[in-house]
Amino acid sequence: MSRMNLLFTLTSLSVVLVAVERFSFTTKVLLRPYGFLRLHELLQMTTLILVTVGIPALMFREVSRDFSALRSREGKWLFLLFVTGVYFYATGNGLHEVASATFSEYCDPNAFTGDLCGGLFFNDFYTGNAMFFVGALLMNTSLLITESRNPDESSARSSQAALVVNAAVYAVTVLAYAGFDRAPVGLVYSAGMFLIASAFFLKVRRQYRKFPFTTYCALVYALGGSASIAVRIFA
Repeated sequence: MSRMNLLFTLTSLSVVLVAVERFSFTTKVLLRPYGFLRLHELLQMTTLILVTVGIPALMFREVSRDFSALRSREGKWLFLLFVTGVYFYATGNGLHEVASATFSEYCDPNAFTGDLCGGLFFNDFYTGNAMFFVGALLMNTSLLITESRNPDESSARSSQAALVVNAAVYAVTVLAYAGFDRAPVGLVYSAGMFLIASAFFLKVRRQYRKFPFTTYCALVYALGGSASIAVRIFA
């Protein structure tokens, strides 16, 4: 298995773990003092989301050929773009988790009233999610641009089966956020990523094996995005 396929597999495991944790007992455990957070939000912010940042960082190392591509002027800007994405991704997640903990515990999610609960709802579903997805888009875009400038000759010989399976697993996560989430922020993100990833894939389609992240991204958002649109229309 190539290193990129290994990272795709770790990504699949991480999103499965995130999903399992969201339905675990941790959502029932309030932390003291004052019930300031649930154990769920603490684990998300300190461990699980950290993993989902660390894996793309290792992917950035791969597509930049052990960071050698960052020595150029363009490479420095791509690194800054990636770091900016990490900042918005992490900040958005933190805002989302804190608002979600308080909103879920002290407001009626289906019939909330007043500025306090209304503000918590907006920060949970819109402000936090919007920052989170902007960060994800910036990270992915920096990876796509960097890989487009540095094709991986060794990946041309690797199996595509693992890549396709892992793309399908991650597409289910895209569907969960874009197709079933209460707010349409995830759907907007998935549509944007589909357009961006498709544009990069079309440029390298004849040599797609040398561009594993681009191929992976295009598959993820083609599958997850189209399924999400179908759910929004027909469900």
